[in-house]
Amino acid sequence: MSRQNHLLHFHISKKRKITWLDKTAVAAAFIYPLSGLPQVVGVMKGNVEGVSISSWIGFIAFSAFFMVYALVHKIKPMIITNALWLIVDGLVLVGVLMHKIIT
Repeated sequence: MSRQNHLLHFHISKKRKITWLDKTAVAAAFIYPLSGLPQVVGVMKGNVEGVSISSWIGFIAFSAFFMVYALVHKIKPMIITNALWLIVDGLVLVGVLMHKIIT
């Protein structure tokens, strides 16, 4: 077996111990998207002044891209964060569109 194949086999077969940093990253993956909730609440209450639809479409596009990246590479904290951001971004976009259509 070549050196590269041996190292790849070792990397794949080695079980990695979960560290405090891993646990913190998973917790942060849940907490970080909560920072968008005030925007969601404001938009749902009708405060859409100054909220850019194009920015939130961009946020959704990049969250979707990074979600796919995380799924391909099986990076759990990144999957969690981007799934939650897709929800938050989607809620803001829906709220803005609803209030701009109604008014």
